[in-house]
Amino acid sequence: MDQMSLRELFIELIREYDTVYTRVTAENDWKNPFRELISTKIPDTITAVLNIQAPYKVVGSYGKGRWTKVPWISVFDTRITSSAQAGVYIVYLLNKDTKSLFLTFESAATEAMSPKLDKDGKKQFVGIVGKISSQVTDRLDEKVKRIREGIRDAYFSTDKNIDSGSDGYNAGAIYYKKYSLDEFPTEEVLIDDLKRMLDIYKKYFSDIHNELGAEGKNNIDEGGEEKMTIKGDVNAIQAFIASKGFRYDAGLIENFYLSLKSKPFVILAGTSGTGKTRLVRLFAEAVGATAANGHYKLVSVRPDWSDSTDLFGHTDLNGNFVPGAITEFVEQAMKDADQDESHPYFLCLDEMNLARVEYYLSDVLSVIETREFRNGRIVTDEIPLSGHIPLILPENLYIIGTVNMDETTFPFSKKVLDRANTIEFSYVDLIPEFSEDIDALQPLDVDNDFLKTEYLILKQCADEQDAVQEYCLELQVINEILKTANAHIGYRVRDEIVFYLLNNKKAQLLKENEALDNQILQKILPRIQGSSYAVRDMLCELFHYCAGDYEGYQTDSGEIAKNMFRKLKTGDAKYPKSAEKIAYMMRRYEEDGFTSYWL
Repeated sequence: MDQMSLRELFIELIREYDTVYTRVTAENDWKNPFRELISTKIPDTITAVLNIQAPYKVVGSYGKGRWTKVPWISVFDTRITSSAQAGVYIVYLLNKDTKSLFLTFESAATEAMSPKLDKDGKKQFVGIVGKISSQVTDRLDEKVKRIREGIRDAYFSTDKNIDSGSDGYNAGAIYYKKYSLDEFPTEEVLIDDLKRMLDIYKKYFSDIHNELGAEGKNNIDEGGEEKMTIKGDVNAIQAFIASKGFRYDAGLIENFYLSLKSKPFVILAGTSGTGKTRLVRLFAEAVGATAANGHYKLVSVRPDWSDSTDLFGHTDLNGNFVPGAITEFVEQAMKDADQDESHPYFLCLDEMNLARVEYYLSDVLSVIETREFRNGRIVTDEIPLSGHIPLILPENLYIIGTVNMDETTFPFSKKVLDRANTIEFSYVDLIPEFSEDIDALQPLDVDNDFLKTEYLILKQCADEQDAVQEYCLELQVINEILKTANAHIGYRVRDEIVFYLLNNKKAQLLKENEALDNQILQKILPRIQGSSYAVRDMLCELFHYCAGDYEGYQTDSGEIAKNMFRKLKTGDAKYPKSAEKIAYMMRRYEEDGFTSYWL
């Protein structure tokens, strides 16, 4: 059979998608073969027919985690964007209900919905839920008008009559052309229209892109496509989570991403009911990992777990292997990791310290330290299992534990804390929103490279020697303070802090001081506990380093914590989050004669 033309492929998409969408939604048939039409056949045909070459690439999406109501096929200039959630790009959009296809030159609506800072410096999402707000529309209109003024075109439409099935795409359309099924154009017209759009796209890059101020610079300066894509994708994740009605404190999503990127083991700590488990699920869903497609698994830890067999399985008295809570999940992740484009898998260990973590997670804690690159893949030693196929920790498996610290739970050993980023948060916004959910915000279509680390040992950071030296000098000063109470860190903690800081430097998600503040808070302070004067004096020195000089420094007045909090009110601390945590730790020391990170 001859290869189908672009026209024939589009007609099949328009005619069949609504029927297929209804069926796959009802049957949860994520891997229905019709997806190949969108993800492979149409993109490959466009690439061949128009001889698409770098820096352009053609990508098709039918959704991630669930099939989308508005499938799309995009042409990205990778110097600008590689994501439909960011930048400017060409995209075909299908309205499955009206059976209409739209060719549009698009400005991503998610960027207009990105968080803004209020007067207190907290991120406020505008126009994420419900209908597109007037504020978001105004921001999009302003950008759309600027682009139209720079690229005047009389062939394509610019009116407000576009109905792609998505308010977000409608609002971001700079130019568009509608194709109706009953008046579908010839192959020649389709190709000519796309060539016209490509000419507009090229003119946008040469004449306008670099003139959009910080918006344009954010896409190509100091890191190029990688920086733009990561920052745009993280903004899209924030927007997706907010569209589900959940808001988290400023910088938390960036911090969570960088922590996973640096090492695939993260602990989320905080007050019960603050959304720790929900954050894991929503973050996973935002990048296409759901329980339905098998890429996300929630495991509730049991108090009677005493060794790794509860997770990985055991052999019974009859010699039969009995799978553990995560055996099949890890096996599936291993199979996926062998694919050319693997997907991230998220394992959430809920209330992980109801049992002793260093007992039931011992194999993971040991094997995770054997990670190494082999032919571009990250591999580990095998997890010892009798009577079953060997398991490793695949490079696409990310383990996140949620914890509460109370009388029902166990404390963490340094063996656990040294191997994880411990993120503590308690921000809760109790003001509800009752707007309808907006379907325009779809999960991202990312592969495992989005989260896969580039660094396993410090020698792999040779191209960033100056930055590494700067970070290590800062850590050396902190470590000298820690030594006074025998709480200093080793090479493992040093390396993982450096990896976090380098990942942030490349993506520029956080200010450098904010990133190091996170690492002091998450990798150093959780290890500190005790009742000695040495611990008290060390906390004073650390506070002095993080916040600067303050009244009552190292006094015996019993008001050290009070003076620390007074200093914090000046707002000039170098590492404010760490300084605040130290002040709380000092208050507990003065009240109880003992302190730890876990207040």
